[in-house]
Amino acid sequence: MILVEEGQSPIVLCLPHSGTDLPNAVEKRLNATGRLQADLAWRLERVFDFHKELDVTVLRSSVSRYVIDLDRDPETPVDRAMNPAEALCPATTLDGKRIYQDGEEPGPTEIEQRTLLFHAPFHKALRRQVDRLQRQHRNVIILDCQSMRSHIKGVTENGLPLVSIGTLGGSSCDPDLRNTLVGSFKGQQGYTVSVDEQMRGGFISQSFGRPDRGLHAVSVLLAQRSYLRHESPPFEPDKTRLTRLRAVLVEAMTRLVDWTGMGGAGPIEPDSSGKEAPLEEPTEKASQGEEASPPEQLDTTSATADDVEKAEIIPVDPMTLTRVSQSQTGKVEDGPVTPLLVAE
Repeated sequence: MILVEEGQSPIVLCLPHSGTDLPNAVEKRLNATGRLQADLAWRLERVFDFHKELDVTVLRSSVSRYVIDLDRDPETPVDRAMNPAEALCPATTLDGKRIYQDGEEPGPTEIEQRTLLFHAPFHKALRRQVDRLQRQHRNVIILDCQSMRSHIKGVTENGLPLVSIGTLGGSSCDPDLRNTLVGSFKGQQGYTVSVDEQMRGGFISQSFGRPDRGLHAVSVLLAQRSYLRHESPPFEPDKTRLTRLRAVLVEAMTRLVDWTGMGGAGPIEPDSSGKEAPLEEPTEKASQGEEASPPEQLDTTSATADDVEKAEIIPVDPMTLTRVSQSQTGKVEDGPVTPLLVAE
């Protein structure tokens, strides 16, 4: 389920990893490690529940990132499932532990099904909100809000800074906006901040970050110790930490809203039909097995959203997603892709 709360200010808070829901056909195949779902952005929606007082838009999914990672490229090869840094439908935790029972990992057809049910509609909804706000404001900011455990073996062994900012090396937003956001945290006692180190930015920033057109995308990764009492089940929020973090974020968001009104690119001009001019088409992707271009050279706008506009999404309850057997997923290349397999 996609949850949208529309605001009128030029900021969109996008929470791709805060969902916890698992379809029955996925949950019953997870092992004990998978059912813990330790890699989610636990309780992050509680952190940003000040959005109404600032009139910002919030977009989030109720579905777990163990079902599909909404901040990954939907064309990520299936064989990347064992690489937690790249997986679209991960088969391991961030520290490399398997999350499925033996032989129960999703195959190509099931991954395609999950993409159509969860990934494509999320990005279509995000595109709709961005288009709405660009008709009203000279600059629009997407904040890709995430959180992670402070210490993950092989990932953040030296400890995660309290706040990690990602801008794809400075290409996904105006540098002055980045400095404004970083400065909001650096002035706070006890807050450590990194820029384009632990977090550089994912598919959301690659797809939407077009600062030359007044559309800015920034990833904000919070260490969970900044608002949780313990970074383990039941992931209980710490009221004191949460209150302080909210205050810092409210100040940061206020500065960003002020920034959007200071010059910069104008809103997207409508074409002769009255519709917004579309963002430029993405460049051709690197073929499988080749190195992709670095983020600074990417021109991958909303291909997913454009494709979804043409696709027919069957109105079903995603939580009844049924398992696609290994015989169905093993040889997708031998014939046409199986259509959505869902229970009525």
